[in-house]
Amino acid sequence: MMIDVYICEDDVKQLEQIQTIVRRYLMIEKLDMRIAMATADPQAILAEADNQHQRLYLLDIELGTPMNGIELAQKLRQVDVNCKIVFITTHAEMLTLTFKYQLEVLDFIIKDEPEALQARLIQILNLAQTRLTSSQHHQAAYVQFKVGEQVRSVRADEVLFIESAQVPHKLIVHMANAQFEYYGTIKQAATLNKNFYRCHKSIVVNQTCITVINKRLHQLTVSNGETIDCSVAASRALAKLVRVSKM
Repeated sequence: MMIDVYICEDDVKQLEQIQTIVRRYLMIEKLDMRIAMATADPQAILAEADNQHQRLYLLDIELGTPMNGIELAQKLRQVDVNCKIVFITTHAEMLTLTFKYQLEVLDFIIKDEPEALQARLIQILNLAQTRLTSSQHHQAAYVQFKVGEQVRSVRADEVLFIESAQVPHKLIVHMANAQFEYYGTIKQAATLNKNFYRCHKSIVVNQTCITVINKRLHQLTVSNGETIDCSVAASRALAKLVRVSKM
């Protein structure tokens, strides 16, 4: 799942500087992240908050509005307990408040050290990617595919099967309501998850999505009703591994 980055900073130059650093690094490293919003308005940030996405918030503390960064962080934490929060501020004395209000801040960057800002932001982006991805994978198994210049994370249980495309070294990932292509090999695809099984020379099936095994026709039916080819040996093996209707 892509990580959304939200930036809240009332100084226009600082906002542009932070945006530029983050955008350039994400573009260079091809991280599965994007800048979803950059604004001086904390209410705009809060209006977007939910607990359905992976999010990193880069917040100034003094925002020049009735709601300061500490209060914004409190409200964000109430909505999204798993979000990652970083303060970028000139107010070093405010650090203790982050502990007082139990905000579980990922980092605290002092603006008085502009030469270190880029290095610290890069560290934070990498750390947030690691922490959020780890949390996401703990909740459910995910598999990753390199699609063009981006890395796409997909829940393993949403993958029905993967098959070879007509283009050499290209594979098609089939999901219930979508499909996409990426470069790889069937042999490698079979190793992405413990439930993925190579049922044919050009197909890897998710065992948990099989609904019917037709040993007579050497075919499998998956949960969206699609049928795929299956070798004689694989159909026999899957008949022992999977408890579904057999024909």
